[in-house]
Amino acid sequence: MRPQESTHLPVLRVLPVAQLLLHESSDERRVARLRQRLLEDGRLKNPPVVAPLPDSASYVVLDGANRVSAIRELGFPHIVAQVVSYDDPGVELSTWYHVVAGLPLADLMDALEAVTHLHLAPMTQAEARHRLALGDAVAYFVCHSGTYALVNTSPASSSNICILNQIVGAYKGRANIYRASNDDFSKQAPTYPDITALVVFPTYRPADIMALVRAGEVIPSGVTRHIIQERALRINIPLAVLAADQPLAEKEAWLQRWWRERLDANAIRYYAESTFLFDE
Repeated sequence: MRPQESTHLPVLRVLPVAQLLLHESSDERRVARLRQRLLEDGRLKNPPVVAPLPDSASYVVLDGANRVSAIRELGFPHIVAQVVSYDDPGVELSTWYHVVAGLPLADLMDALEAVTHLHLAPMTQAEARHRLALGDAVAYFVCHSGTYALVNTSPASSSNICILNQIVGAYKGRANIYRASNDDFSKQAPTYPDITALVVFPTYRPADIMALVRAGEVIPSGVTRHIIQERALRINIPLAVLAADQPLAEKEAWLQRWWRERLDANAIRYYAESTFLFDE
C-alpha cells in the first residue's frame, strides 16, 4: 500500500524540547524505563503528539508525556514530534478511567479520607455520574460495596486539579493501575481479579487542556485519551541527530531528507485497521 492511499501524511517536525509543555504529569517509573530503552536502542521509535498552543511559540504535548520527559532528562535539545491540531477531524479527546488493583479497599478509603478538603459521599452510580457531569464532584469511584462521589468541600482554597492529583496520589505507587474506557465495574472485575475500585474522572474539552497548560497546571498521568486517526509510529530517529549540537534548521533539513528517502523507497505504510501493539 502506497502512502498516498492514506488521507494525508503525518506532519513531523524537529522541535526544541524546551517549547513542549505537558498537560498531564509523567510517570516516574515509566520515564526511567523509557530513558534506559532509549539509551539501549539509540533511537526514538514513536514520536510524541503535540498541538500548537495558540498565540505562543510553545506546543502542548497531547500524547507522549513520558517520552518527552525521558528526552528532557537525557539533556537532548530537540525532539521529533508529530504536530496535529484539535481542529483536525482525526483528533479526538476522551477520558481514561483507572482500574485500581492489588490494594485493600480499606487502605484506599483511608488514603482518600486523609486528603484535605475531600469528602467521600456514598450514592448511586447514576447520582455520581450526574454530580460529575455538573462539576459538583471531582471524580467518583465504584467498588464491590457501592459508589462514592469524591467531592471538593473547599473549592475556594483548593482547586479541583490539585484535589484530583491528590486522589491519584492516594493509590499511585501502592496499587497496580490499569486504564479502562467505561465505568462498568462488573465488566472490569473479571479481567482484574484483584480489583479494588474503578476511579472515574471528568470529561475534558480541548479548551480545558489549553487553559490548564496556560495556568501551569497538570492533571494526573493516564487520564486524558487522545485518539489520533493517522498516527506516526516506528519512525526510529537516531538519538545522535537529536543530541547533536547543530542549529534547528539543519536538523529540520535532515528530517526532510529522511522523509524523501522513505518516500522514494516506498517504506511508508498506512494501516486503516485498529491495531494492537505487543511491544510497548
